[in-house]
Amino acid sequence: MIRRTRFLCALFFFSVSALGKTVYSVEFDYHNIESPQVYFKGRTAAQLARLCDGGDHATNDDLAQCSHQKFIQASQELERKLKAMREKLLRGDKSLMADGDPSASPYFGKAQSAWVEYRDNECYSETYAMGGAAERYIFFWECMANITESRTKEIGELLKY
Repeated sequence: MIRRTRFLCALFFFSVSALGKTVYSVEFDYHNIESPQVYFKGRTAAQLARLCDGGDHATNDDLAQCSHQKFIQASQELERKLKAMREKLLRGDKSLMADGDPSASPYFGKAQSAWVEYRDNECYSETYAMGGAAERYIFFWECMANITESRTKEIGELLKY
């Protein structure tokens, strides 16, 4: 009887604690989140514009995917700038190496890798600080997009020199 009571108590406490967990209260890996292309499949550009720009009848999941799409677009623009920057550095590295000076490209690569780690950790930190808020993924993707847009501007300024 005591064993059965302990088992039922343990089962009760486990189920209560399990019910307290939601999709918003656990760690996540943004690489494993469904893409906006899959999520919004079958919707027209006009429908997406109304949904993402105006928020008409949008759920939190809809708005999170709108922000996710904004991040993807920001990432694509950053990749274009990074490609141009890498090409510029490689051209400069040839003359540096000819003069016996160190190359810049390897350090730029390390800096970019460190920046990606910074961006990811910054956005996870801000997101987890919110707790189990239903807007968690919206804020996460907005953070990722904003920091990526800032980096794109930085690289654009470097390309001017």
